[in-house]
Amino acid sequence: MKRPPEPIVYFATALSLVTLGDSLLYTILPSYYPHLGLTPLQVGILLSVNRWIRSATNHWAESCYRRYSAPRLIILAFLTGAAVAAVYGLAKSFIVFLAARILWGVAFSFLRQAGLMTAVYSGSEAHLGERMGYFRGINALWRTVGLTVGGFIHDRLGFTPTLLGLSLFSLVAVPLGIFSQKGLAPTKAVPVRTKTGKLSFGVIVGGFTAGLVGPGILMSTLGLVLKEHLGNSVSVGGYAIGVATLTGFLLGFRWFIDGIGSPVLGAAADRAGRQRSISFLFASITVLLVAASLLTLPLFLIPLICAFFVCATALMTLLSAQAGQNGPRSVASFSTAVDLGMSVGPLVGWSIAQLGWPTNSIFLTAGVIYGIGAFIAVSVLGFKPDAGRFGEKA
Repeated sequence: MKRPPEPIVYFATALSLVTLGDSLLYTILPSYYPHLGLTPLQVGILLSVNRWIRSATNHWAESCYRRYSAPRLIILAFLTGAAVAAVYGLAKSFIVFLAARILWGVAFSFLRQAGLMTAVYSGSEAHLGERMGYFRGINALWRTVGLTVGGFIHDRLGFTPTLLGLSLFSLVAVPLGIFSQKGLAPTKAVPVRTKTGKLSFGVIVGGFTAGLVGPGILMSTLGLVLKEHLGNSVSVGGYAIGVATLTGFLLGFRWFIDGIGSPVLGAAADRAGRQRSISFLFASITVLLVAASLLTLPLFLIPLICAFFVCATALMTLLSAQAGQNGPRSVASFSTAVDLGMSVGPLVGWSIAQLGWPTNSIFLTAGVIYGIGAFIAVSVLGFKPDAGRFGEKA
């Protein structure tokens, strides 16, 4: 593995800083919303609306980058993200919150498009998976640290001072965003082979599947599933561990793998062949999820969930790299597919619970979804198991 290119370090760090306000809302609002005069339904709308907005603005962001100065758009997006955090802290009504969340969804479309293309433009095709892993990993590590510190500050200073402080702190993202574009010509050709057609559509299908199942279905229902199968606590080495603690540990493990594992997994897939690895991961995740629906004892279920997070991190890293290899429009389409999946996923997972079906049906449903994705990827859309590095015949 090589050192991460400076543009990726700068942009991933800047992105993690400016997204702290958004991330903290997912941590704070579920327990603090009565103090803000919000209802549970309003909280649900606020935490999901930005994803729906991103689905509508990703291609607009890509089009703007083709027409206007990329550095100026990046600066504007970072400033908007910092301002939105301040609005969160000062908002006194649902409408103001809603407007801020919509504005953040637009800004994030611009930031994610620029971030992924920064990873693409900062090196050669040969190490694109590794660079995309660094981009995801650095962002995840800084965000994890920021969320921990932000939650600690909130518990001691309160909601408004925490969000206003984060707003000021996130202004550091502006110069970092500027530095990240030094030496990256926004108009230069993509330094990788541009592909369209079936392969691009395969990336879109893969992105929707990954967003639907991972962040969508499983992460939103994990606590529910664990409580039904393990009860209120599970004994480990003679010690009782509460289900909420276990859920937090597993979700933390997912962030840890995103932060530490993404570069390693991306580099390994660069050597093995990204298309081959994508096909293998689709199939592996399908098996893991179906197994988790059948093996519900803690001895089996917890390792299966951890293995899923590892494979899902690798798959999302490689799909991001493949989208970047296909060009900016593919990146926008991929981002939209992921956002749609993440928006629909919680509805699918919680609808299963609402119908009164056993919660292992959630894993089984997720496995079937991935199985369909694996079939499409391998048999229809060009992710051939015998494809060598960069899609060439081995």
